[in-house]
Amino acid sequence: MKSFFYKNKDENDGCSRFSKNRSNERLSKNEIYRVCEAGYNEVANAIVRHAALRELEKFGEIISARPLTHQGMALFFGTLWAFFKDVPAGIVALAARVTDEWIKEDMWNGTAKAAHILYASVDEYGLHQHSKHMLPTHHQMFKQLTTHLGLSDADLFNPSNVLPEGTAMGNNTHRMYRSEFLGEALGFHLASEMTSSREFQYFLEGFKKYAREYGLVDEEDPVLAFFAIHCEVEPMHVATGREIVISYLEKNPGIAPQAMRGAMAFMDGFEHMFSALNRRLADPQSL
Repeated sequence: MKSFFYKNKDENDGCSRFSKNRSNERLSKNEIYRVCEAGYNEVANAIVRHAALRELEKFGEIISARPLTHQGMALFFGTLWAFFKDVPAGIVALAARVTDEWIKEDMWNGTAKAAHILYASVDEYGLHQHSKHMLPTHHQMFKQLTTHLGLSDADLFNPSNVLPEGTAMGNNTHRMYRSEFLGEALGFHLASEMTSSREFQYFLEGFKKYAREYGLVDEEDPVLAFFAIHCEVEPMHVATGREIVISYLEKNPGIAPQAMRGAMAFMDGFEHMFSALNRRLADPQSL
């Protein structure tokens, strides 16, 4: 099958293989969906093949081999916060952009399309059980965990505990979710959700393994909620991310290369961040 991103002088990117022939040949919705699904699969496959996931796996091996020292935890959580802090607002910004754009062409369904993005932010803001009560936000869960582990704000914000690669990832997250190219933002978001579904499994398993060393009641200690909630919700976020990317490919085939660019921007930064963490944590003398 020819690549979804194949391009030459006679052929445009993506779904335009079928869109340019619509006047002569009417394709069914199912056929259009399958072509655009193939485009999504190229992006998703590039994400799962990226070297960043090997660096993430190495990190999982490090935190499973031994408990982190106080300084190791400060480095990990300080760097993670520098990246993670920008995610919730970025998702909201992207959902608003999707609404604004889609409603111009499909007034009654614009908010429904944006809901595929906003669904992820509902969890980030602790609203997914709103009919019962508001839960702590993911930022608050992060703070509860780090406080339990004995990390102060001074530890988390100390420049020596925040790797430049984490700061760069945070800056890129803020920028890419608001990119002038909507396809880049969608690809970036998809990569974020697909990696989260793996990374928090490693985090949770590593801290559960050394529950006593980390001062946990047991492996199910509620203070691990920051890790556990991501393990619970991320698979659904990946599914909704998939649907919005396919919907946009159906509507605007030209975003295909943008989506790949955005996804690879996330993965490259993710690789650099975990590679840097691995180098430091694997060498206790460097802490």
